[in-house]
Amino acid sequence: MTGKTIALKIAAVMLLASAAAPPAWAQYRENRLDTRPLTLYIDLGYVNLNSQPKWMTLGPELEVRLGRLISVNPELSIWFNQSFRGNVNVVPGATVNLRLGRFLVGGGAVRKVSPWAEDASGWLVPKVQVGYLTGPSRLTLSLLYLNQTNHVVLGMTIGVGIGRRPREPEG
Repeated sequence: MTGKTIALKIAAVMLLASAAAPPAWAQYRENRLDTRPLTLYIDLGYVNLNSQPKWMTLGPELEVRLGRLISVNPELSIWFNQSFRGNVNVVPGATVNLRLGRFLVGGGAVRKVSPWAEDASGWLVPKVQVGYLTGPSRLTLSLLYLNQTNHVVLGMTIGVGIGRRPREPEG
């Protein structure tokens, strides 16, 4: 290759790189983590993935940010049997989460439901969860510990953030 060809290729690469920089910067700025103090999620979930009885859940969750890394999330879910028969349970709970980028890890408790009367003592069931934030939605896997029988109940939840502000134009 001649010096002229090499210079032309270097110029082409620099031109392409400079053309790609503004969209890459805009994407970086758009994907920064949300820092608003309050976010309302509507959660749709499935509890007891590993045994019977299985429940579907629906309810609101409020994320209260206490800084960049920590949030407190009170929730209120309606649990109904997957066959839509039997009792409907209203289950309040709360979780404290630690955010690590798009991932979150947390612990908390939910109210014990009546089918767990022999499996868990007290009226609260400890909960550990891990999750992943994907834009306005969040996917979480929860582990509920039934302390009398040492069983773990698995739950999966998809939460959709409500009330996200539209992107403001650059000024």
